[in-house]
Amino acid sequence: MTLLKDILEKIECGNPLGELVEGLCWKDFEGFAAEIFSENGFAVRRNVRFSAERRRYEIDVVAFQRPRAVLVDCKHWGMRPGKSSGIRGAAARQRLRAHHFEGKLVQIFPDAAEWGRASIIPAIVTLHQEAVTEHSGVFVVPVFKLNQFIEETRCGIFDAKEVKLAGLREFQHW
Repeated sequence: MTLLKDILEKIECGNPLGELVEGLCWKDFEGFAAEIFSENGFAVRRNVRFSAERRRYEIDVVAFQRPRAVLVDCKHWGMRPGKSSGIRGAAARQRLRAHHFEGKLVQIFPDAAEWGRASIIPAIVTLHQEAVTEHSGVFVVPVFKLNQFIEETRCGIFDAKEVKLAGLREFQHW
């Protein structure tokens, strides 16, 4: 049984989503977010690692659905003072990862070579509703609003950053 199905069964038995998701470890929280994207028809990659400008980067979840790549940093943070500044810092780092990801999209997801163009949508998925909902073009989405965010993504609402993609052969240097 998948984590998503297990949680949905518990919700049907009357357990609140918030408590169920809070009880997950950070790794399962990432898996839960990935499963939600997958159930919504996205091709999903977890823990995507790449290098750019002599630095290594990792993105928790990357969800692909033509012509979009949603880059998700999962934050399994509880309630605490000063969290807004932490969210803004995480958003700045996610924006940097998204910037460097643009040149790696076709290498990481070869099917994107056929898209011609792609929108790169950086996001942070959190446990709770945060005071910060967007910072520097990075969307902050509480997990209980993730389905709504996915539907809005499909409608193109977040397509502000679009990149043109070259064919895969242009990226292959043998």
